[in-house]
Amino acid sequence: KRKRGVVSMTAPVKLKETLTIHDTMFIKQHTFSCGHKAPIFEVNTMHALNQIIGHAKFNNRDYGRVLYRGQCGLYETLLPALIRNNIPSMSTASIETITKRISNQLKRIIDDNKLPNELKINNDTQETKEWKVEAVLQHYGIPTRFIDLVDNHWVALWMGLHHIEEIKNLFSYYRYQERIIPYAEAIPVVPRLIEEKEIYQYILLVAFPNGEFQAPGISVTDKHIIVDLRQALPSTFLRPHAQHALVAKVKENRIDVDKSYYDFAENVVGIIRIRIDRSHNWIGSGQLLTQDNLFPPAAYDNGYDILLSRTDLFDELYTIIKYI
Repeated sequence: KRKRGVVSMTAPVKLKETLTIHDTMFIKQHTFSCGHKAPIFEVNTMHALNQIIGHAKFNNRDYGRVLYRGQCGLYETLLPALIRNNIPSMSTASIETITKRISNQLKRIIDDNKLPNELKINNDTQETKEWKVEAVLQHYGIPTRFIDLVDNHWVALWMGLHHIEEIKNLFSYYRYQERIIPYAEAIPVVPRLIEEKEIYQYILLVAFPNGEFQAPGISVTDKHIIVDLRQALPSTFLRPHAQHALVAKVKENRIDVDKSYYDFAENVVGIIRIRIDRSHNWIGSGQLLTQDNLFPPAAYDNGYDILLSRTDLFDELYTIIKYI
């Protein structure tokens, strides 16, 4: 029996190979390890980018919403970091182990005397508390069962244009560096010696059915939980608001499965490929699309500052990432 308020599940509508949009070209089908195929289209102008995204959203208007994920490359899966980081040794036993670990971490935060008040979750149910806490951990750099998504394709474009770098001193610090095409690629007479991944970035179009309202910022479908962090968290936790951020996870936290259970690949309805030199020109040098805005420092992001200060709640397995 279907729960009241949940829209009946139908298949999302993928972009068709025959799609004709000016300055857009079908490249090939990308096949994920689960067998799901999603078409790759290269776009050459910002107008083509806006139109193809609008096309995907319009085609799925009766299904649900299409969200975006910016990536530097393409992969065989679309797995949450907690699951992805345990490949290739992932097994039912290890899923059980990491599930217990993240559950214990959530409990430590929910049972804390101060942090639930900072997160404004004291009036939530136990279930929605766990979802919100896991969502905020995901967004501040701790691997969880959620994947990161946005509903602003400018932000997705920025994420695919930049790669993260680790700087090690006494602690590990991170920063985002803009990718550039190697100089040799710009010279026509030089043979192509660099890989495709050095030239392009990607935006995955990820579709989810309309769900049942569970709590502010949280909707639940038959298979997934989607958290809009801008509604689920106060803006003292500034980063999600700056990034137009949402996260999604599989609804049931099962341990009697392999990693494919947590794969979101089947939700991908299309993939956009863009040369990174074009992305650079489209984004420009506006301050709204910089690391300083999208990853606000702790001096401005009060929630980030609070999380960094709570070293008593986090250990080497669950550490809040420090950005510079």
